[in-house]
Amino acid sequence: MISHLILNQFYGKNGNPLGFGETLIQNDLAESFQMVATQGPDAFYRGSLGEAIHSSMELSQGFLSIRDLESDKAEWWEPISIDFGEYKVYTASPPSTAFPSLIRLGLMEQINYEHNTAEYLQMFAEATKYAFWSRLAFAGDPEINPPPLEKLLSKQHLDSVRETFSMTAAKRFNYPGTESESKNTTHFVVADSWGNIVSATQTLGNLFGSRIMPEGTGIWLNNSLAYCTYEPKGNPMDAIPGQRKLSGDCPTIILKNQKPWAALGSPGGHTIGQNVPQIVLNLIKFDMTIKDAIAAPKITFVEPDWMYIESGISENVYQDLGSRGQNVRRIKRIGNAHGLRVYYNDNGEIDRYEGSADPRGSGLAKGY
Repeated sequence: MISHLILNQFYGKNGNPLGFGETLIQNDLAESFQMVATQGPDAFYRGSLGEAIHSSMELSQGFLSIRDLESDKAEWWEPISIDFGEYKVYTASPPSTAFPSLIRLGLMEQINYEHNTAEYLQMFAEATKYAFWSRLAFAGDPEINPPPLEKLLSKQHLDSVRETFSMTAAKRFNYPGTESESKNTTHFVVADSWGNIVSATQTLGNLFGSRIMPEGTGIWLNNSLAYCTYEPKGNPMDAIPGQRKLSGDCPTIILKNQKPWAALGSPGGHTIGQNVPQIVLNLIKFDMTIKDAIAAPKITFVEPDWMYIESGISENVYQDLGSRGQNVRRIKRIGNAHGLRVYYNDNGEIDRYEGSADPRGSGLAKGY
């Protein structure tokens, strides 16, 4: 744990925590941002920021060194997608473990119950459990043990899986591995006047990451290795020598008529890939605004075999799902999504963006 004294040094004043309405000024972090803005990635991987990370790792007896930073190379991977009616939904490809979000969409495309009824949520509960199992069973390094996406996202496979779902009896979850939930993740969506869109998820891992801030940088270091369990085997978040470390993000962009139509994402660890497809379904199937699609109450599967139900879902539906065999539990909030919709004029040019931040958190949607 980080002591209150240390936290107050960075986020306090005169040794005391900031009060409501007081301004937080992070000079070291601002200088780090300015350094990257003016010097590019070399400032981080080969410059003074990298040296500060190296020194802090030596001090804490960590294994990361400046040599690791210098040899690091960015990799570009083609996104993966699934057709959903007249829409095409894209998300991050492996080594991200976002592909189960597309499995959920594929399984729900033919489901035509009303929004958030017990029938609709029963089907999503079964779909999300199967997709969760697929993630644990098939996630892997795209060049060593890639998931069989061609099969998993095929209509034939999705149709055969959907036929096994029962409206009255929930399947028990028999899992091949385990994982943890992220505690300090954020998502942002940015668009410019030319129509370029970025949908990005960034995480520190646990709260304040590794609890290590290299001196003078204002940057907390990540600790995603905390999600490695190794026992029982099968956790896709385990770090394995010679293989890429997998990530649990699910940045998503939806195209319609080959043009960007919406972009979204969310933090939330194991709930990310379950929250995002529910928002996509709200947008496409139920014609909601981006604000309503994000704010609508959700459900999520949680190991070992629970179905968490947000408080906005009615008590009647909650009890109904329980009677169908779902191990239901109430929860206050799922995720903290951000997203935007793109609107075009009669000439096919961008007319406006409509953005929204999740009312579950303290985010912001703003134009400049």
